[in-house]
Amino acid sequence: MKIKEHSTAETSSWTNSLSKFFAFFILAFICFPEAARNEYVLRAGDEISIRVIEHAEFSQKSRIRPDGKINYPVIGEIDVAGLTTDQLVKIMEEKLAPYVNNVVVSISIEQYFSNRIYVLGDVGKPGELQVFEPTDVLKILAISGGLKNPKARNIKIIRANGDINEIDLQILLDQKGANQEEIYLLYPGDTMYIPPKRQIPWAMITTILSVISLTLSVTTGLMNFGS
Repeated sequence: MKIKEHSTAETSSWTNSLSKFFAFFILAFICFPEAARNEYVLRAGDEISIRVIEHAEFSQKSRIRPDGKINYPVIGEIDVAGLTTDQLVKIMEEKLAPYVNNVVVSISIEQYFSNRIYVLGDVGKPGELQVFEPTDVLKILAISGGLKNPKARNIKIIRANGDINEIDLQILLDQKGANQEEIYLLYPGDTMYIPPKRQIPWAMITTILSVISLTLSVTTGLMNFGS
């Protein structure tokens, strides 16, 4: 029985190929979920366009109902709120497969139910802004006229569903690329709040000090008078 011997060069080449494969796999595992998290999630009130390639009879526009569903020919009701468009494409292709050969579905968002975000608090121009895609905190701050207090650090993001994210602005500025993480993105319907700078009530303090000074003066005068 003969055993095939591998040269050192062959072994090294095989090892390098395997290393590259695992490196690519790990990179894909890390990066792709991050990109998916930043994709817009469908909400009640959004209007979507569903297009089935070469089958106009299955194509339509639908507005997502308050219960998060749409009604679709042949299939019936479908839960779509909470899905990304890519996720909905896969679901639609699976459901239409029995009716359409080699089904290819394309989905786009025709209109956002709430395409505005709100900026409140200690910024140059508080108010509402129109957005059509997830936008990072720093861009929103720039559009809103920047911070009134350059030393401000704390920012609150109030999500459309009521969740609250607290952000340390200094950490955001120190971490390169951190503004692309999900927590640092604002979506339609979100509110950003920058707490105002705590003002020291100098007028009140001055008044109190004046009263104390006057009281001490009167007390001292009375004590001198009595002696």
